[in-house]
Amino acid sequence: MAGIDSVVRPDLGSRRGIGVGAFLLALVTAGAMAHVGVRMKGIEVAYALGRERRINTELEEERRRLNIEIGMLKDPVRVVSIARDKLKMGPPAPTDIVRLAPGQLLGVRGEPPGAPKRPERAAQAKEPPAAAPPPAGRRPALEGDE
Repeated sequence: MAGIDSVVRPDLGSRRGIGVGAFLLALVTAGAMAHVGVRMKGIEVAYALGRERRINTELEEERRRLNIEIGMLKDPVRVVSIARDKLKMGPPAPTDIVRLAPGQLLGVRGEPPGAPKRPERAAQAKEPPAAAPPPAGRRPALEGDE
């Protein structure tokens, strides 16, 4: 009857060993997959970093070229030659120069002769002139000063 017991009761130790082995195999596989994923992400980041470094180098080169171009465009000799040749500019005629007194505004008292007067400008022109500032080095007189 020993043979019937062995058929009815299978050896549970060997099944338990298979389950533990399968669990350990799954755990090692998951760890290996995680390791591969981390390595692939590292390679992806390295490629992205290389791409950004290349773009940075190109932008720095373009910035250097543009700074050189700005320097050439700002050259005073070039600006004067364009003003004279293309824009037909030159020094002003002596009659075109308007000299203003200190504190005087152009348009208030510096209108060219024969210019039509506007009512608000005529009213400003009739106002008495402000008191002249004290000479340099002297302070204005205050009440009670003798």
